[in-house]
Amino acid sequence: MYRNITDCSIQKHLIIRSADLDAYKSLASFHYRSTALGPFTHLFAIYDDHSRRRIMAPVVGVIVYRPPVPNLAIRNIVTGGFFSGLSRAVGLSLLNEHVRCISRVIIDPRYRGLGLASRLVKETMPLTGAAMVETSSVMGMVHPFFERAGMCRFRQPPDVKTERMQAALETVGIDRTLWIDTDRVHEQIESLDTPHRGFIEKQIQDFLQKFQSQRNLLHTLERTDFVLSKLGPPGHYYLWLNPEKPVPGLEIA
Repeated sequence: MYRNITDCSIQKHLIIRSADLDAYKSLASFHYRSTALGPFTHLFAIYDDHSRRRIMAPVVGVIVYRPPVPNLAIRNIVTGGFFSGLSRAVGLSLLNEHVRCISRVIIDPRYRGLGLASRLVKETMPLTGAAMVETSSVMGMVHPFFERAGMCRFRQPPDVKTERMQAALETVGIDRTLWIDTDRVHEQIESLDTPHRGFIEKQIQDFLQKFQSQRNLLHTLERTDFVLSKLGPPGHYYLWLNPEKPVPGLEIA
């Protein structure tokens, strides 16, 4: 199944269709996150079908959908607790039946500025078959392509564990102005005296409990980089409801 994008001379050659991991890997280096995807449910790409350009770099955009995170505070707020208060098994079943999450949206830098990110989101959300599509982003105010694609934006509330981790770093003298420099922060952590080193280690371990796949990370430069990457301002939550698949009893705040 595919959709043609027909706006300008370049776009008339662009086609959206289902893709595989090779399509993602061809653009993964242009994304700010790690290239590791984890489980995903759908992957679509924009292909340039022009007779010459498709030989050099046929994939110009990619979007990845994954299963929803089981516990998401902002989702519970926005949906009025529709997915909460249930047994774990029932809650997971309900989420997996109705919800998909956008994990990655990547556009080849040579094709940016054409509105392809919002078009990729808008065209593929219905193709997932999900009643709801969600995502979170700290870049939403700078690049509002999720809203342009028809998603509603909600501001996420402050996260207590993130605020505690931020305060812990400042308590041991690691100022937030340094948090963009992983090497320097890591060196400062290693140079702490024993009591402060023990304190910050406990705070990091507690903070990592938020991230299931990262809970047991050892003290390495990579762990420090991961922690710092999660200390930015709270992002925004975006939600799209499929008008073709209403969920009985669901009301959005």
